[in-house]
Parts: sequence; C-alpha cells; structure tokens
Amino acid sequence: MKRLITILTAIAVTLIGCSKDDGAIPVRVGIEDVPAITTNLETGGTTGTISFNNQGTFEGKFKVALYFADAKPPAKVDLVVRKNASLAHVKLFKADITTLPASFTVKAADIEALFGAPLALNDTYDFAPDIYVGDKKYEAWPAVGQGNGQGVQGMSAIGFGEFVRFSVK
Repeated sequence: MKRLITILTAIAVTLIGCSKDDGAIPVRVGIEDVPAITTNLETGGTTGTISFNNQGTFEGKFKVALYFADAKPPAKVDLVVRKNASLAHVKLFKADITTLPASFTVKAADIEALFGAPLALNDTYDFAPDIYVGDKKYEAWPAVGQGNGQGVQGMSAIGFGEFVRFSVK
C-alpha cells in the first residue's frame, strides 16, 4: 500500500509540474525576423585585391543589400571592418545605414586612417553589416558565437556574400 501511495504521489507531483504550451512554438519562445543581408563587390563576388606597391590608386566598390528584395528591412545597419580576421581589430566604417541597397567606396587611405597604421603585405580587411532588428543588434563578428551571416552553406553559389574581403598583395 505504501508503494502505491508513493507512486501516485510521484505521478501527481509530475503532472502538477507540467505546463501546457499551445501551438508548435511555445509563447515563451520569441522569434524575430532577421533579414538576410548580402555584401558583394559591385563587379560581383566577394574578394578584391589591394596592390601593395600601388595603394594610392585602390578604390574598392561594394554593395550591401537585402538578399530577398521583398523582405522587411532592418531598423538600421552599421558597416564594420575587421583586420586580419581578428575580433580584436573590428572597427566601425559607416553607421546608421537605413536605406538598402547602399553602395560604398573605400580607399587604402580610409583603411589606414581607421586602423591607425599603414597597410602591410598580406593584410586582409573584411567589410560586413551589423544588423539592428527592433532593440537587438546582430553583429557580423560577435565575441562569442557565430555572426549574422555565418554558417549559411552554399549560398555563395547563388550570389549571397556574408562579407567582402580586400587582401593586400
């Protein structure tokens, strides 16, 4: 009899501790629609070269746009650049971009001024968007975890670029 009472008590405690979630997605789980934003060179592709011996003539032209034209745009986008794929060297290039698509031109002198050092052979500079949706910021290169466009496999074959890279050669 004691065993039966123990089992019934355990079942009652278990059932009382359960809660009902209506629908496929529980109410406590929030879903935000974060648009896919592509970053590509104006001429197509995602990689460009800065000539080390002729830096003064470099003009990198690239475009940031919604990948799906009918998607709801973010509140704003900040364009950031990282040096040599290092999270310790991420700088703000352009802030508060509210209209997409947007085209940008960067010169070697702009990059030097941003990082406070001359361009060196084999340096890489990656430009990507930080996306603001509502009151949340989705970073291109967060300190922990993956960025807003990372992990999308095979999308480059259909024109999606998570960032544009300029390499000094």
